Amino acid sequence: MRSFFIILSLTIFASCSTHSNHEAAVGNPREYQVGAYLWQQTSGEYRALVHQAYNIARERVERDLEDKHNRKRAVIFDIDETLLDNSVGGAQEINLGLSWKENKFNEWVKSRKASAIPGTMDFVKFLVERQVEVFYISNRALSMYDDTYANLVSVGFPVKKENLMLMGEVHSKEGRRQQVLKKYDVIVYLGDNLSDFPGGFEKTSVETRNALVEKMQSDFGQKLIILPNPLYGDWERALPSDKSRIDLLKITP
Repeated sequence: MRSFFIILSLTIFASCSTHSNHEAAVGNPREYQVGAYLWQQTSGEYRALVHQAYNIARERVERDLEDKHNRKRAVIFDIDETLLDNSVGGAQEINLGLSWKENKFNEWVKSRKASAIPGTMDFVKFLVERQVEVFYISNRALSMYDDTYANLVSVGFPVKKENLMLMGEVHSKEGRRQQVLKKYDVIVYLGDNLSDFPGGFEKTSVETRNALVEKMQSDFGQKLIILPNPLYGDWERALPSDKSRIDLLKITP
């Protein structure tokens, strides 16, 4: 299956490389993401970073479990690009020259074909064996609940239905995090986007988010574990509407 991902991505890359950057950007609104998809689907570096993140998380949980307090413990996960790899669905859209649209993502979710991110299964099972409660907090819409649950279970994640918390009328995840915190000590949060973490990262500018990261730098690798996701995210707010990259690059010191 992984070889299919590679072939698909290389086909995309080859088709784009026959045009100038400008022509490709005009012809395919997602051309700027091709390198990112190739990197996530094929590189050992991506896998190494993911394993590194989950090794750190395991170490953090083991250290916390040395404290024999009686309070209930939990770990909070995001889902997309934290537990489930959606790169095949996105690569299919790029291959067809499609802009990202909610209904296309809905179709992908309904297919229930997302695979598990490397290292995630072992870590989640490690938590369950040690009676650490596992929560899945995602901004997938509530209408996606059944398909999301089925996809998680089909690849092997142990999921309690009451612990799968998708987005209702409120976009922010903070309210759902607070529900967990009423009953549990959260050891770590794992996500691929800063908005997966408490700290005020949601609905802020790129500059504010960067400043918050510097302010909270000691929390990363401790309470907050972030996974690599070059495919999409709030960082895309820095891109102009035509998705051109050239004018954004810093080329002088």
